Amino acid sequence: MSPGPISRVLAVAVTVVAVAVALLPAAPASAGPDLDKARVQAAALRVEVDRISAEVEAAAEDYGAADQELNDVVTRLTLANEAVDSSQSAADAQVAATDAAAAQLYMSGGPGAIYGSVLDGHDISDVLDRIASVDSVVRGQIAQTTSAQATAARAKVTAADVALLTARVAVLQDRRRAAVLRAQTLQAQASAALASVDQLVRDLVERDRLAAQAAAEAAAVAAYGGSLPWGAVTVPADSYAAVDRAIAEAAADPATPWAVGALSDARHWLGTPYSAGGGGTAGPSTGWCSSSAPDNGRLADGSCAATSTLGFDCSSLMLRIFSAAGRALPRTSREQWTIGIHVALADLRPGDLLFWAYDTANPASIHHVAVYLGHGLMVQAPHTGGHVEVAAVYLSGLIGAVRPV
Repeated sequence: MSPGPISRVLAVAVTVVAVAVALLPAAPASAGPDLDKARVQAAALRVEVDRISAEVEAAAEDYGAADQELNDVVTRLTLANEAVDSSQSAADAQVAATDAAAAQLYMSGGPGAIYGSVLDGHDISDVLDRIASVDSVVRGQIAQTTSAQATAARAKVTAADVALLTARVAVLQDRRRAAVLRAQTLQAQASAALASVDQLVRDLVERDRLAAQAAAEAAAVAAYGGSLPWGAVTVPADSYAAVDRAIAEAAADPATPWAVGALSDARHWLGTPYSAGGGGTAGPSTGWCSSSAPDNGRLADGSCAATSTLGFDCSSLMLRIFSAAGRALPRTSREQWTIGIHVALADLRPGDLLFWAYDTANPASIHHVAVYLGHGLMVQAPHTGGHVEVAAVYLSGLIGAVRPV
């Protein structure tokens, strides 16, 4: 899930600020702190905000991963249950057939009686025919018994698989529930802190964050310098035309077998709402609201948008478009960082994946992913309240690019 550029989500980041405020001494109720004290408090607060934001965003990604695995396990469990029923029915039928054959054999006096009847043959040819017939009966009985035993054994193995899958479902449900409870606790802390925090501190945090974001962007531009494959970027008014150009360029010189298919499917979803935790290989779906991260599925007024919004978050959009192209991706942006070769920005091609992190030295802090279109443009699912869009690639927090293989 993704907050996109920090400057674009300040309006919905107040809850994160409040969580950090709860960990700091509250300002006196009678009067605001003096400016110097407010600046010190705001600086400490901003550091704490960044730490908490990374942690809760990672928790939200973990929730998405657990949810995806849960869906997969439930599907496998359904199939395994069907296999148990089928195997058991087949085993029961074969046991019944074996029992019937044994009953017939018993009624005839058993194998000894059958072989004894061979001696009643009138000539050697008749005796040989009877021997062949008796041998066939006994072999058939043995084969039926063996087959029934094998089928029953398979049913037992499948039943064991069902038990393991059922246990895994319980684990994943507990993991999701724990994530929700943890996030709800943070939200309660945030709500309590908002009532007492001084506005001056909040204003300073927001101002410092804007300044830090602008400085980081400028530093990133200077660091990449001439290695960037684009100059000044203007987002075109016609998003579809921008994607069509990328599709044409990928078709003429594809970086991967999936580039054209992924970009073509991305074109289809332009304008689809963002839904935190929503979306998958089948398309848009509703998400969830249980995190204090900037993209927690809630609007600025605190109302939950994700649970009533059919859409994608950043990583589920990538999951969908590459699935449509024939390449399976893992669910979260952190996992998607590991599925290809890492390419320099100077070597970017349409269909490559771009990643952002809270700490560009630590891939574990990755929180956002988008697909590159070329010419400094990308398609992304940006944040709650936003829609799948064509946007300019921003450098602040950009940890690198991956070409799926």
